[in-house]
Amino acid sequence: MKSIHLTVLLFLMACNGSNSTFSSNSSKLEAPKKDKIYFGAFPDFGGSEDTVTTKRLKSFENLIGKKPIWAYFSQNWYNGIVYPKEAIDTISKQGLIPFVRLMPRSSEEQYVKEEKFTMSHIINGKFDKELHQWAKETKHYNIPLLIDFAVEPNGNWFGWSGIFNGKDSKDAYGNKNYYDGAERYRDAYRHIIDIFRAEEVKNVTWFFHADIYSNPDKKWNRAKLYYPGDNYIDWIGVSLYGAQNPTENYWDRFSQILEERYKSIQEISTQKPIALLEFGVTDNHPLGSKSEWLKDAFETILSAQYIKFKAISYWHENWEEESGAFASLRIDSSEKSLATFNTYMQKKEFVFSYNNHSNKKNQ
Repeated sequence: MKSIHLTVLLFLMACNGSNSTFSSNSSKLEAPKKDKIYFGAFPDFGGSEDTVTTKRLKSFENLIGKKPIWAYFSQNWYNGIVYPKEAIDTISKQGLIPFVRLMPRSSEEQYVKEEKFTMSHIINGKFDKELHQWAKETKHYNIPLLIDFAVEPNGNWFGWSGIFNGKDSKDAYGNKNYYDGAERYRDAYRHIIDIFRAEEVKNVTWFFHADIYSNPDKKWNRAKLYYPGDNYIDWIGVSLYGAQNPTENYWDRFSQILEERYKSIQEISTQKPIALLEFGVTDNHPLGSKSEWLKDAFETILSAQYIKFKAISYWHENWEEESGAFASLRIDSSEKSLATFNTYMQKKEFVFSYNNHSNKKNQ
């Protein structure tokens, strides 16, 4: 117990000191200055996205020779709506900021409506007891956290998508001039943040996380409609993937995708910093080179031609599809891919680790 308390104390001292990435009046993550970009990662925490271990963190750090500023993992509600203390402690002990994805799902099955952890149930207070306890423990342990909720709601793969929660109707919930699917999501997220505010939690930075593609690409499913608002959210996040396995019959470059879709993210808010929270591409695709895709991605990010990303976070994972196709997104899927990735890890624009970042030295 003493060692944990010491770790927390040291973390807070770092976050409140002159080298902090957090604001002086709270523990919210501020955007880096000038041309700097935070580098974070999902460092292969498994298919359930919650197998958080020191070994996996160190393995990723060894691959790039640097410590990412955050480690991204899922808090799956099918395991209970609980403060994930063990995972948070594991990450913070390694000097990284824990980034928690609140995932209101009963299973990992996709393209099906969520029946238990619905947006309506959240709004109506069904899980308030658990969420208040989550918030109380967040305040008690006082470790600065980054949190997003129900990621990529404008897609059609998660059960909280607008397609499953009212779609294009306007008369079954709330404002008669607002699409019900997006409005339910928006209000559910607001409800959660309001609970944290009621518990006077100051050590959370809130992210809104959309996909670069709205699927279906309809007016009622635009990313901006799901947005809880500038008075609730601190950062805007986006996912942008290339082909995820070799059987997908396309090979769109990162720059091509961003050029076509960047306005859908910019229109969410003009006041908040934007993070590329997930990006990646498979290796061994017949239509293109992963190394070249990564090069194009990093050059596009650094150019700030379409979006001036203030943080990026790579999705480092391999998995096997039900079809048997193998998705190889890990940065070490080949020597060439790893070499390309690490070439860009040396760029001066990227900021690694909260305690290596200061306005004076790095900005």
